[in-house]
Amino acid sequence: MRAMRWHLWVPKVSGPWALCVEGYERWLSARGHPPGLVQTRRWQLGELSAWLEREGLTVGDLADPLVRERFAAAQQAAGHRSFVSRLSLRVPVAYLREIGLVSVTELAAAGPVEELLAAFRAYLASERGLTAGTIKGYERAARVFLEDRVAQIGGLELERLIAADVSGFLARECPRRSVSAARDLAARSRQLLRYLHVVGVIEGPLEWSVPPVADLRGRSLPKAVAPEVITALLASCDLELVIGRRDFAVLLLLSRLGLRAGEVAAIGLDDVDWRVGEMLVHGKGHREDTMPLPTVVSYCTSRAPVCGFCVDVA
Repeated sequence: MRAMRWHLWVPKVSGPWALCVEGYERWLSARGHPPGLVQTRRWQLGELSAWLEREGLTVGDLADPLVRERFAAAQQAAGHRSFVSRLSLRVPVAYLREIGLVSVTELAAAGPVEELLAAFRAYLASERGLTAGTIKGYERAARVFLEDRVAQIGGLELERLIAADVSGFLARECPRRSVSAARDLAARSRQLLRYLHVVGVIEGPLEWSVPPVADLRGRSLPKAVAPEVITALLASCDLELVIGRRDFAVLLLLSRLGLRAGEVAAIGLDDVDWRVGEMLVHGKGHREDTMPLPTVVSYCTSRAPVCGFCVDVA
C-alpha cells in the first residue's frame, strides 16, 4: 500500500509585495502564528498585492483607510469569506510600518482621528476579542466623539480631556438621538475612554464620568388615589374577622403613611412600640426609619388577640 503524502499549499504572490513574502512569513512566525495561519496570511498578502497592482496603487497607499476599505469590499464582492474586513489588514500594515514601506508620517497624513481609530479597532479586536460588527458600532461612536472634540477646540489634545468635556459632548449629542441611541452612544463612549486610559493617553478613568441615560418620556408624578376609592376599599374590610382587621390596617398604613407594599409586609410584632405609638419601617438599602403608628391602626389591631396586620394568611 502506497503511503499517503501530504503537500503544503503555498500560494504564489505577485505584485509590489512579491519581494516581502519570506520576511513577512518569518515576522509572523516570530510572533507565534501557527504554520496554517502563516500560509493563510500569505494568501491574503498575495490577494492584496495583486489588487494593488490592478488598481495602480502602491504599498504606501495602504496608509489611507479608504484604500483598505476598498480592498475589503473587493474581497467580499469576489466571494471570499475569510480576511474580508478592513480590520484584517492591521497585521500586514503593521509589518509594512515595521520595515518602513508605510511610514508613520504617511499614516498620520490620514489624520489624527483616523490613526487613533485604527489603534482603537486593533485594541478591541486583539485585547477585547470583539466581533467585527460590534467593533464597527464602537468605532462609529468613537468617531462622533473625536470629531466633536476637533470641532470644539480645533484638535484632539486628549491629554487635556476632563470630565466636563465628556459631559458637554453628551449634552450636545444625546438630545439629537432616541433614548436607545443615546444609551448606545453613552455606553460606547465609555469603551473609548477606557481605552484612552489603558494606553496612557489620559490620566484618569473618565469612563466613570459618563452618566446613565434616563428615559423620561411620558413620566410624571403618580396620581393620587381618589378619596372615594380609598373609602370603598376600607369599607370592604370585615372588621369582625382577623383577616379583615389585618387588611384594614394594611390599607391605612399605605394610604396614611405612603409606605411601600414591601415595607408594610416587612413589619413584624417586634417593630411596633405600642406604648410610644411608633413602628420601625425597613426600607430599601437596609435603611430603617421610625414612623408614628396611626391611632386608628392601633385601635383596629387592639381589637384582636394578636396584631391583625401581622397575621400571615396562607
